[in-house]
Amino acid sequence: MKFVVQTFKAEKRLILISFLIFVLSTILGVVAGLYFGEEIQKFINQYIRKMFKNILENANNPYLLFLAILKNNMRVYLILITAGTLTFGLISLFVLLSNGFIVGAVATISAKQTSLAKTLLLILPHGIFEIAAFLIGSAASAIFLESAVFSKEKLKLNVTFKRFLTLVVCGAILVVFAAFIEAFVTIKFAK
Repeated sequence: MKFVVQTFKAEKRLILISFLIFVLSTILGVVAGLYFGEEIQKFINQYIRKMFKNILENANNPYLLFLAILKNNMRVYLILITAGTLTFGLISLFVLLSNGFIVGAVATISAKQTSLAKTLLLILPHGIFEIAAFLIGSAASAIFLESAVFSKEKLKLNVTFKRFLTLVVCGAILVVFAAFIEAFVTIKFAK
């Protein structure tokens, strides 16, 4: 447990950078939702709903919904980790930017159609954990680049790898927890 705390302290800069990228892209999504809401809604209806069709089919059974959400989010998380690491964080940057933009735009459109309170109830319970997982995963994917190029203290590869694995596992645990919250708690707010 001590190493986990040390890892998060050591990598707080990467996590903060990931957070700022997500927040900025979310703000861009909010602005886009305000000014281009109808066009974005058409895109959502055409493409996004098809992507999440298998998840929506399981909405009546929380256990199947949990598994469908977990499968989808863990797939994205593993892509973020593997492809992100292989590209020294570039794929992770793209995932953060696109997810932040989508969250901001969809939240804005939803708030216009329903209310801000309902929109927050549909996003926050699971979103806090899911977003945290992706921020931690993004930080993990850039850890080798940061260690090799930007770190003042040249860490041994085994220490960097342990930190990487620590972040990856913590993020994966958050993905599981977020899927559980989404399937068993958030879904109740949607009805």
